[in-house]
Amino acid sequence: MGLFALGTPVRRDPFSRRYASPVVRRVVGALPVHERTAPHSRRRPPGGVRRGRTAATGPIHDRIAAAGGHFVYGAHVSALDHAGLAQANGFNLVWGYVPWQQVEPHRGEFLFRKQDKWGKPFPNALTNVVSAAADAGMKLILRIDEVPGWAGGDPAHLDPSDLEAYLYEAVRYGKGTIQYVEVFNELNLPYEWGGAPDPAAYARLLAAAYRGIKRADPNVAVISAAVSQRTGGVGGTMEDVDWLDGLYRAGGATSFDLLGMHAYLGSFAPETDPSICSPMCFRDVERFRDVMVRNGDADKQAFITEMGALAQTSTDLGPYAWMELAPDVRADYLVRALRMANGNYRWIRGAMVFNFDYSTVPWNARTSEKFWFSLLDPSANPTPALQNIAAARKDGRLP
Repeated sequence: MGLFALGTPVRRDPFSRRYASPVVRRVVGALPVHERTAPHSRRRPPGGVRRGRTAATGPIHDRIAAAGGHFVYGAHVSALDHAGLAQANGFNLVWGYVPWQQVEPHRGEFLFRKQDKWGKPFPNALTNVVSAAADAGMKLILRIDEVPGWAGGDPAHLDPSDLEAYLYEAVRYGKGTIQYVEVFNELNLPYEWGGAPDPAAYARLLAAAYRGIKRADPNVAVISAAVSQRTGGVGGTMEDVDWLDGLYRAGGATSFDLLGMHAYLGSFAPETDPSICSPMCFRDVERFRDVMVRNGDADKQAFITEMGALAQTSTDLGPYAWMELAPDVRADYLVRALRMANGNYRWIRGAMVFNFDYSTVPWNARTSEKFWFSLLDPSANPTPALQNIAAARKDGRLP
């Protein structure tokens, strides 16, 4: 998730979050990644929560039948032994951190092909995440993270053929469990891309990824990289809708099945009109949908790969403090947002909540915003937000 300064400050600085999944309970296989943030603080937008018109519906939004069956509810999981708990609380799709560097440390050397002395796959992040999802009876969304140094170190310097080869092997290995692949994340941020954002260059990578994924398993849906919401072009970033328009101009629409979207709530009620919320709110998805429509892609669906709301805390979260919500408000807003995603937008296939359990793992400090996005508390007990989601999945509010 990339967050930007809000409200009235003259300058807005990008904040990029990296995910870490080191060895835990079950070996996850990834090493901790240090938090990178800019030393700038943000202020709560004046006026508090503003509520606008009900989320858009109508001929364009209602045209698409729910492809692929029921709406998909997913969660970002850090400790893989929590996958079963996520499933028990109503989630049917899981995301786990799979750094490419730790799956293919050298070109053509795929660790999941190797076996230990007991004939089991050599420990690696992909095997761990695929096994955890399968054991929990869940499907997996695989995201491309951490381009290996031998492959260029970042998307900007990546040879498309290396990406195609990796995804072919990874998806073939996880066939039957991997249901979606998101091809990178927030590439409108220079840090994530590896330089000045370039949607046309990304379109070439996306085409290669699409070829590799579909050769391995035609049933896996390819999700384009979701953009960081409303960057304003500050700090070398590219505004979200401008980046998406650039992807479409470069012909990228032929290389993904679902447009990736982020839909963080900020401190706003999920019904808040996106034309009046600043700098981000749940209904930003409508702005992204407008890009699809004006580029002739109205018959395609989207997928929310990250959404979430920050819990209220006495810990100083600095630039993230404006997003904090009281426990009952957070619980209510998240269910209302998921209900909107399912009921109001027939063009949204599913949504991933960030995050399920990041407060339970030792590499996330209490001073990290990731800790307070968690649906589990540090003792792995459900927060009011998770309790409400689980109840809504059972009582029909979230079918």
